[in-house]
Amino acid sequence: MTKINVNGRDIEVDPKQPLIRACHDHGVDVPMYCYHPGLTPVGSCRICQVEVAAAPGQPARVVAACRTPVSEGMVVSTDTPKAHETRRECLEFLLKNHPLDCPICDKAGECDLQDYTFNEGQARGRSSEARRKLQKRKSLGDVIVLDEERCILCSRCVRFYADVVKKPQLTVEGLGSRSVINTFMDKPLTGNYQGNLADICPVGALTSKKFRFQARVWNLSKSLSTCAECSRGCSITVEALRGKEVKRFRPRANEAINKWWMCDVGRHALAPVSLPLAPEGSALGGRLRAACIRGYNGLEPAELHEALAVAADLVAAHPRPLLVLSPFATQEEAGAALELARALGSRVCFVAPEPNGMKDELLHTGDPCPNRRGLSQLGCEALSPSAVIEALKGARSALLVGERVLETVGCDALGALPSALRLVVFDVVARDLAALDACIAVPTHVEKQGHWINVDGHKGVLNVAVSAPQGVRMLDASLHALLQMVRATPAKA
Repeated sequence: MTKINVNGRDIEVDPKQPLIRACHDHGVDVPMYCYHPGLTPVGSCRICQVEVAAAPGQPARVVAACRTPVSEGMVVSTDTPKAHETRRECLEFLLKNHPLDCPICDKAGECDLQDYTFNEGQARGRSSEARRKLQKRKSLGDVIVLDEERCILCSRCVRFYADVVKKPQLTVEGLGSRSVINTFMDKPLTGNYQGNLADICPVGALTSKKFRFQARVWNLSKSLSTCAECSRGCSITVEALRGKEVKRFRPRANEAINKWWMCDVGRHALAPVSLPLAPEGSALGGRLRAACIRGYNGLEPAELHEALAVAADLVAAHPRPLLVLSPFATQEEAGAALELARALGSRVCFVAPEPNGMKDELLHTGDPCPNRRGLSQLGCEALSPSAVIEALKGARSALLVGERVLETVGCDALGALPSALRLVVFDVVARDLAALDACIAVPTHVEKQGHWINVDGHKGVLNVAVSAPQGVRMLDASLHALLQMVRATPAKA
């Protein structure tokens, strides 16, 4: 470690990290545009300038902190008049051509340009030349739209493709005042990581087509969570509009798992957590409200205790049912299911689809089971969807447990099972299967607490981002309630 002095305080820092990272790691705020901890520093924006002296008593000079290595005995001042003056000069140039789009910009509320302008007190410009007229709303593909007028040429987007994806697709085109960001030969962007451009752009020049004009960021509540779309389990934030409707998933920095990035498959996986409720008085056509049971007219809405009673009667009449877990089940839900299985003497497995062909060298594993490793560690047997169907064909009764379990096993294959098989399902939606006796609603992964274990053994935490619909109970609570009813119900011969 290297000892330096920052704003009168002696600190120990990693000599391999640039000065700006050393400051940030010790709670010292230094502004930045072009610098990003996951990208190669270039020092193009110059907003991170601070005063540095090689040793106490030596003359200080203003330097860009992102391109300055630390050295033993270095004296750093981030809050001097000269440092602020140079930052204001940089801001004056950046604001010269930046449009007054703040009221309609998706980045408003989390824009560094707004914050730094306010903090540095840069309130006027001295030039009289007209602003550049550049292209607005330029499509860069199916994910990102570019507003050339807002761009401050920090080159984060260019370096992201060069440093992280390792397949350059963007460049700074033109010279001087004619410089703009563009794709090579105007070809649209490709790949599974385009959405990260909207995250790393500091000023709203690059925005997401799917999120564009969907919400103001100050109306979004943010909860720490884990991506559900592969076994990598990227750390993310779930952002919900006024705590009710999930509007976006974004990566959360975690150097052990996903660093600062996430793939577009996980980023845009809003459909499974945004299902509309089934119409009143119906169990089908949308998300299950509480529960449903088999009646004279097919599946009929029911109260939770009624559906649990049907499930208790089923396992009493057909002991030792097969218990099939969803790969989206948390460790806590799986623990409750295993406790129930031990009481019933049941075989426990979880449905584990084959790789989906989306594996890449960066993050996506191609394994659609977010908790495969965790369920395996608990002793649950992994079966492919076809193997689960074969096991169900040989069973008299079964419990299918967990979010998306019907979808993962396959609704068509389940619909073809003989009606002699009796099924109870715990899922987000119900399907009118011939073998289904009852279906009990469960929360989605953005509506519950728990954790998954990712492919490398790291723990991924889930937190409640939005409330489950009224009448939907936590899965582990429903399983514990069923266990109590089973213990109180004598087995039938």
